[in-house]
Amino acid sequence: MRKLSVFVAAVAALVVGAAGVAQAAPASGEPLRLPFPYIFSGPYIEFGTRVWNEGLTPGVAKVNREGGIKGRPLEFYKVDTRFPDTAQWITEFRRLCADESVPVIFGVGATKSTLAIYSDTNRCGVPVFNPSSGGHWPHKDFGEWTFRYAPMAYQVMPVLFAKAKEKLGIKTIAFSHTLDDEAMTNNLIAHRAAAVAAGIEIVADTGFRGKETNFAAQVALIRAAKPDAVDPMHQPGEGGTLVLQLRDRGVMAQVVGGTVVGGADFWILSKGKGLGALGYAAYAANDPRPMVQEWVKVWRENTGRMDEAPDPFVTTYYDAVQILAKILNDAPDLSRESVRDGFLKVSNMETISGTISWPKVGDIFRPEPILVQIKDKGVLHRWP
Repeated sequence: MRKLSVFVAAVAALVVGAAGVAQAAPASGEPLRLPFPYIFSGPYIEFGTRVWNEGLTPGVAKVNREGGIKGRPLEFYKVDTRFPDTAQWITEFRRLCADESVPVIFGVGATKSTLAIYSDTNRCGVPVFNPSSGGHWPHKDFGEWTFRYAPMAYQVMPVLFAKAKEKLGIKTIAFSHTLDDEAMTNNLIAHRAAAVAAGIEIVADTGFRGKETNFAAQVALIRAAKPDAVDPMHQPGEGGTLVLQLRDRGVMAQVVGGTVVGGADFWILSKGKGLGALGYAAYAANDPRPMVQEWVKVWRENTGRMDEAPDPFVTTYYDAVQILAKILNDAPDLSRESVRDGFLKVSNMETISGTISWPKVGDIFRPEPILVQIKDKGVLHRWP
């Protein structure tokens, strides 16, 4: 395994707020080094690069400005999950499990990678906090150690489809999903059930394997079905490419997808033809709350893209590292059991993603789903 370290040092002196209340001193001393397993090789490396540079790094900087972890600077080092392969990642995870100094596994990314370590996670007893796993969970439970932050299809799609039917009069829909992506094949179950519950007829159901680029057959099938809406259950880049080819062949059906519409690659590879697509996300860039607008400002200043906004994937990791820091700081110690119990104490916590709680091991709870629509430059706004 190749490890690359990132360390964001303390950069500010003691800050006194406008009300005269002293803020936490910046972190100092020996860093707390934690592994960050994510996609750092293979066909989806772009996710890893963006999440590391645009989301995790500024998130860690904020944590360290505000005191780090129990006064120590937080530092992550890279571990490659090698998605979509899993064999070497399982070996890496078992090595991390055996290291008792590792209190939590934060990152991982793909649902497939989390499912691959499910049994080992329960066996070795280490908290796994996966902020971006959005695939429907096929097991009967999460054991005692797996926590997920992303909004889930079974929670959101019934709301989204019902709203799309009410607001846009959608009566028929075509599905497309990635055949060899466990997140998408499992989410398909939730999307189908939500469409049926909303009274939307499924008139086409197709798919393709990951990283394919020519979707002529799928487009022809969808075009012949003449649906009111298309639901692309793919990674964002593949979903954007499909939408581009649909539009280029005259299929102008409303896109009503899941998290796919929020990925930066969806907008880029659709060449802007994903404009108006509906979906759900962990945040919306036009949320007026100060913590959201502060984050959008930080991202714009860091990237120099002043008329764009961070996508939900990088936002997820910026937000989640703040959540992790609070859990670690509130825990009486950094034992695995204390960290696990810390997740279960999160209740009505205000975050960039809204109010969150973990009433039990597994998926996060939000009282209200965040439905979004793609606007100019790929920026996500709340919908309707």
